[in-house]
Amino acid sequence: MRYSRSLRRTTLLVVSATLAALVVGIPTAAPADVQEVTLTCSDGTNLNLALDVASVVQLTDAVNSMALNPAGDPPLTCGVVTASPLQSVASGSRQLAAWRPHSSTPRTRKGLTGTFKTSAVATRTLSSDNPTYDYVVGGGKATNLGCFGGFPPVPFGLNAHVRAGDLPATASGTFNVGSPATNVGCKGHLSSKVDCLVVVGTTAHLTAYVTQATGQFAGLQDTEIDVAVQDNGTPSAVLPDLINDGNTAGQCLQGTDAQGGPTAPDQPVTNGNVSVHRAG
Repeated sequence: MRYSRSLRRTTLLVVSATLAALVVGIPTAAPADVQEVTLTCSDGTNLNLALDVASVVQLTDAVNSMALNPAGDPPLTCGVVTASPLQSVASGSRQLAAWRPHSSTPRTRKGLTGTFKTSAVATRTLSSDNPTYDYVVGGGKATNLGCFGGFPPVPFGLNAHVRAGDLPATASGTFNVGSPATNVGCKGHLSSKVDCLVVVGTTAHLTAYVTQATGQFAGLQDTEIDVAVQDNGTPSAVLPDLINDGNTAGQCLQGTDAQGGPTAPDQPVTNGNVSVHRAG
């Protein structure tokens, strides 16, 4: 009987400790790491993102591909700055540090982005300072982009984004093709401003208004074009990324490619990479 009481007491202590752990919100499994990432581009883009490690790698590869294949005049350029990896927790906040105050009484301090309560763990809510976006970013070379008839691939640069939950027509960004430098066969360049973006899985469809067009692209000046993209992974993937563009009658409308069919991603991206990311 003496052993029975001891066993019962031990069991109660274990149960109490377990309940205490649940109350304070200790996670039962290790959360996935995310990183704070800032994407900036020469067209004025400045996005604060919270991405998993794989998405950071893909975005960085896409930005590097853009630098290797300058397109437009001036060319579109982007950069990625990453912070230290931070852990997301079940509440949707990000753990900053395991910090214990000298006093057991919670204290409150106000900062620029909200109110922080210092207790056993200091946290910051992602939704207030890391808005989430659908985006497509990248560069490389492809055939039939504004220049048709079997010309060698021409460089392109692409940056399009829209805040998750907003209308596709609120998108912004840039799509450039060609460059002032001599392109073999296809001479000239075009620059356009993105005005619509829809991301579904790893595909993206966008429309853009052409603001500058020279050489063999001159006929596209002041017209609306559309672009379709398929992200098949990093440059080392078995299948290359795909892209195509066409003419469209207006913002957010499906366009027609050089072959007369709906604009669809069917031209392989060479010497480059495109990253398509859907929020959530």
